[in-house]
Amino acid sequence: MINNNKLTLPTLRGRMGDWYYYVSLMPFKEVAQRVSLADEIHKNKGLSKMIQRKVSNRTTDIVKYLNSQEQRFFNSLILGIYDGKPSWQEIDIVTSGIKIEEKELSNLNKTFGILSLYGDEKIFAIDGQHRSKAIKDTIENSNELANEEIAVIFVAHSTSKEGEIRTRRLFSTLNRYAKPVNISEIIALDEEDNCAIITRNLVEFFELFEGRILFNQNRSISPSNNTAFTNIIVLYDIVKILLTNKSVFGIKVTGADSNNFTKKRETNETIENHQKEIEEIFEELFQKIPVLNKFIQTGFVDRLDNSSSLLFRPIGQNIFFSVIKIARNNRLYLKALEFFETTNFSIKNKFWNKVFVDAESGNLKTDKFLQKYSVQLILISIGYKIKLSKKDKEIHDNFGPYEF
Repeated sequence: MINNNKLTLPTLRGRMGDWYYYVSLMPFKEVAQRVSLADEIHKNKGLSKMIQRKVSNRTTDIVKYLNSQEQRFFNSLILGIYDGKPSWQEIDIVTSGIKIEEKELSNLNKTFGILSLYGDEKIFAIDGQHRSKAIKDTIENSNELANEEIAVIFVAHSTSKEGEIRTRRLFSTLNRYAKPVNISEIIALDEEDNCAIITRNLVEFFELFEGRILFNQNRSISPSNNTAFTNIIVLYDIVKILLTNKSVFGIKVTGADSNNFTKKRETNETIENHQKEIEEIFEELFQKIPVLNKFIQTGFVDRLDNSSSLLFRPIGQNIFFSVIKIARNNRLYLKALEFFETTNFSIKNKFWNKVFVDAESGNLKTDKFLQKYSVQLILISIGYKIKLSKKDKEIHDNFGPYEF
């Protein structure tokens, strides 16, 4: 009698620590049919639901990626397997014209094999739950990707108390030591995030930025640096502020959908248009704002001097471009330009000193609520009507009357 649930997989067997594991390929349709979430890690169903709820809330974007990206690719899934009678059969390697020593041939024979599954096994994702769930959701809606394959690593799971502890330890270890991609890596490598693509293009091809962008792993700029306008991560933030509809300190703005724009590549023409828009904004700002124009002319800024503009510090740039974004959305752009053309936006200014400088240490304070307060204050001064929350009002009252 033919077993329609039987699945035969080409497999490599390996060992690391005290784990034996089996590396293979599985078609999406088999992953969708056979793999469940990691509910067997916990007998307590409340704890299992916590894992499943967390996964369910994060798979939508992955499903979109699978359905829209022709160059899609996933890391391997690590799957726990128990019950049933899965079998692994070594394959005898027959060499033809290749000289392999007997010891090496023996090792190859122990490594290559066939893993047979019969449908009564229980398989769950130890690492790759979001990917497994996304594959399952994708196949439920369409069979278009049914025969695509993903690499999988099987490890044996025991339902004994010791076995569950062992699998939970593996689960937590994989999640704890999996290093998420940081923002600098996204900017340098991501070909789906349009903000990252445009940021790279600006650094490489925009003449105004030539030699004026730092390549840091964080948003800071050393006070001793006197040649850079900003660093690449802050530039990415600025591009995102200017081009997307991501709210700015709680204020709704228009622009490309922030979620899609950072996860699905636009056409080259669309990217070029957005890049041109950004370049034109920067060209106008560097022409109109005196301190920026002077920087372009001289190539020098003294960040150690308290009279230097906050426009050369990440906190000031975040405030500045947030104001510019909201002003452009509300026909207040010229008034925003006028504000920064005529106002001393430095900590030499008594008001900004009171807001941003710690009286005891003399250090610059970068708290988000202070940035939000500053953005609100500047917007109010150029005629933008803001509905302040109770907390906002408390902060405004705390600083009292303002005079720039």
